[in-house]
Amino acid sequence: MAFLFTPKVRAFKDESLESYLLRVVAENFFDSYEQLSLAIREELHELDFEAHGAFPIELKRLNVYHAKHNSHFRMRAFSLLESLLDLPPHELQKLALLRSNRTFVGRTSAVHRNGVDIPLSFVRYAYEDSIEVVPVCPQCLKEESYIRQAWHIRPVVACAKHECELLHHCPECQQPINYIENESISHCACGFDFTTASSKKADNQEVALAHSLFEGDALSNNPLLFMGTSATQRFAALLWYKKRHTKNIEWKLDEPVNYFEAWPKNFYQELDEVVAGAELKLIDLFNRTSLSFIFGELILQSQCLLPEDKTPHFIYMGLMEYLDKLVESHPKSKKPNVADMLVSVAEVAVLLSTSHEQVYRLYQEGTLTSAIRQKIRTRIHPHIGVFYLRQVIEYKTSFGNDEQGMYLSTW
Repeated sequence: MAFLFTPKVRAFKDESLESYLLRVVAENFFDSYEQLSLAIREELHELDFEAHGAFPIELKRLNVYHAKHNSHFRMRAFSLLESLLDLPPHELQKLALLRSNRTFVGRTSAVHRNGVDIPLSFVRYAYEDSIEVVPVCPQCLKEESYIRQAWHIRPVVACAKHECELLHHCPECQQPINYIENESISHCACGFDFTTASSKKADNQEVALAHSLFEGDALSNNPLLFMGTSATQRFAALLWYKKRHTKNIEWKLDEPVNYFEAWPKNFYQELDEVVAGAELKLIDLFNRTSLSFIFGELILQSQCLLPEDKTPHFIYMGLMEYLDKLVESHPKSKKPNVADMLVSVAEVAVLLSTSHEQVYRLYQEGTLTSAIRQKIRTRIHPHIGVFYLRQVIEYKTSFGNDEQGMYLSTW
């Protein structure tokens, strides 16, 4: 069965889902997306009652990751809609931002599209209760009138193709641009045509990031831009930088590009400064002080992705190299030093690329020694420093430079 208003236009591969449905609205002379959605729900009601209820009436709730419960009904609704619109299978699903089973730095939720995981906090208009800017490139709209999915991503503030700044506010009325609220791709609510707006040349670093964020640059020595770093890992690196160096929602994107240009030299300089001032910060001896007291969540945040890729993230590898040298340059002595600090079960799990349960087993087998005498039948708290950093690093080193993680004994 085909729908009465089968769209003639096909979706562009880099188009947002909301943009495509708005173009279907315009092509079939509906006054609003709500009229289209009600017509779709009426058709779906006859085919699948559960899927009918999962198709949203509001455009801002359309994308799959917005589904609070039973997102599989939303996926089923899209499959039925594809058949109604006589579209190829998975045409709409390819445009959608899906929920991801991966998490980024600090257990940040992620969405997924076309093989790339993106931190949810990096998605413009990620939360329905807040009206955000979704910027546009006037020159892109002039060439093809549709919203690029990249414009929904916060770190993208420039057009890679035209090397100009994205337009965030209407030049006529100065209102924030948001095609989801306005339900118009090329015009503001005041009637201004964005394709007639002038463009301002963007910063070179912002253009480089916009160009390389998804595709990568084969000629770059910057690990953030290099083609050998996956798009997911690039997003993880940006989030790691944001959590470590800035707390602002809006931040200058040229800063992380410049920072990773000198990687890992500048990172090691930061850590060296912390080590140099560690003794002044001490309340007790080093072998009774948690590493997190001196360095904060340095180790936990180095786990940029979970589950991890087969190839470890370059930030994690950089930290491991630094800790190896830290232990090597501070040999065991009568007086405890910075290499004798205590790490928690959670931190050991990151250092050894393994699970908390395996760390507990290493302790039970006597491979790792607790600096604190534990009560019988009492489980070690996962976030309290109890194991010596030196011992953990030496144990890790005993396995060689294997990038796949530790070959721990099986259960």
